[in-house]
Amino acid sequence: MLKRITKASPQPGYRVELTFEDGEVVIADFNSVTRRGGVFVPMANPEFFSQVRVEEGGRVLSWPGDLEFCADALWLETKAPVLASH
Repeated sequence: MLKRITKASPQPGYRVELTFEDGEVVIADFNSVTRRGGVFVPMANPEFFSQVRVEEGGRVLSWPGDLEFCADALWLETKAPVLASH
């Protein structure tokens, strides 16, 4: 699949608007991640959450402290409700 993120914009409510290289724009919801605890505790801080960045040529969405999420997995996650309804 090899999706590539070209832009990541933090949004209210622990969401990130992601723009992929094909022009598709999706909203990735990180609410459940911020409640997991452990290494994800810092993500519950809105100031920290706003430090999201795109790395590795668009293949990774990351935060300080090596918190990383794969572009393909994020894209699939945004499609899950659509897939589940069929």
